[in-house]
Amino acid sequence: PPYAHELIVGVRRDPAFGPVVLVGLGGVTAELLADTALALAPLSEARARALLSELRHAPLLSGWRGAPPVHPEAAAAAVCAVARAAAEHPELAELEVNPLLVHPGGAIALDAHGVMA
Repeated sequence: PPYAHELIVGVRRDPAFGPVVLVGLGGVTAELLADTALALAPLSEARARALLSELRHAPLLSGWRGAPPVHPEAAAAAVCAVARAAAEHPELAELEVNPLLVHPGGAIALDAHGVMA
């Protein structure tokens, strides 16, 4: 879709804290940009939106240089869904969606990877 951006959404189970959520700019530039935010799962949609707004590249998501913003509710709901899946399934050691394509009309998971504990 036009004006789409790639995010990474992942959860890794920490032995002390439980599931920890990572959200950031994703796709092939995830490691290059290293623009991420962390929180404990599960998340509220408000907390997921706050995590997305903490990113250095957040202006890309909110309509940089006249581009329309991505669908903030769809992006937050996708982040919450990944976090909730990991929180509700302790047998998952890791779960990652990369890229999560967010755009003005919604969000689409293009690839996912999970690791069983």
